[in-house]
Amino acid sequence: MVPSLPGIATHQAALLDERARPDFREAFGALARQSTNIATAVTRVRLGTMDLSESELGGVENFRVLVAEMNAIHLTAEARSLVNDPARSSRLTFLQRMLEAGDLELRAAPLAGWSPDFTVFSGASGPLAVLLGPHSFERPYPHPGPALCSLHFVEAARVAGDRHSEIWETAHDIGPAVWNILSRARGHRATGSGETADPA
Repeated sequence: MVPSLPGIATHQAALLDERARPDFREAFGALARQSTNIATAVTRVRLGTMDLSESELGGVENFRVLVAEMNAIHLTAEARSLVNDPARSSRLTFLQRMLEAGDLELRAAPLAGWSPDFTVFSGASGPLAVLLGPHSFERPYPHPGPALCSLHFVEAARVAGDRHSEIWETAHDIGPAVWNILSRARGHRATGSGETADPA
């Protein structure tokens, strides 16, 4: 029996956890492949675990990321760690290219206070789906308890997209600062290998 709540229409949704297939990472990638626009709001970004590929984001024309917390020291340390790891350094190149092309936009909204993290996926016809819950790309999931995330569709995605737009308008642009951090990480690696780095 589907419960009835006054004023709330019943719509199909799916609950994902770290044991599910698809799990959060697979669902995010599959939805990204079907999207032209992605709008994300997360507490913080972890470069070390975010492994979205060019094949998943190749059709995305605009990827807007809102963060509540941005620590330049931590981000610099992560970027330097990635650039020194041949298996993962291509992530930095990919992110820089998206920033330079304007396909990736980053804004910080430390006072917005949303909960939980969410991502809205949209196509040419409008919002398609929204993922609500912890945005963990890491495998295996680093905690013993469940990582519960829900997937909702058009109507919920429209509501979440509108809320993302409201926060976006009041947030401040951190794209250039992040681009500089990524560039300096590459320069740090070049200096360490005996090459000449661009001046910071």
